[in-house]
Amino acid sequence: MPGPEPGTVWIEEWDGRLHAMFQCYFWSGNTGNRAKRANAMLRRVKQGTWVCRWCGDELPDYLRVDAQSCSEGCRKRAARERRERRAARS
Repeated sequence: MPGPEPGTVWIEEWDGRLHAMFQCYFWSGNTGNRAKRANAMLRRVKQGTWVCRWCGDELPDYLRVDAQSCSEGCRKRAARERRERRAARS
């Protein structure tokens, strides 16, 4: 399944408050899924969990809402470290 379309959901700050913004579908005007994704992303930003678990950088807006790492490299480095820790415990 392909990831979200880049540039369709983003976070903006107005008057010191964060707002989730999204672009509705051109052909239908349906906003359901993008609105849900924007709200979920905003929730993670407010909780402080919209950061890469490995390097600590903010996640790009085009990633899935349940993403834990900012890139394939960070995901693989984290997995490598988990394997090494598991091997050291054995």
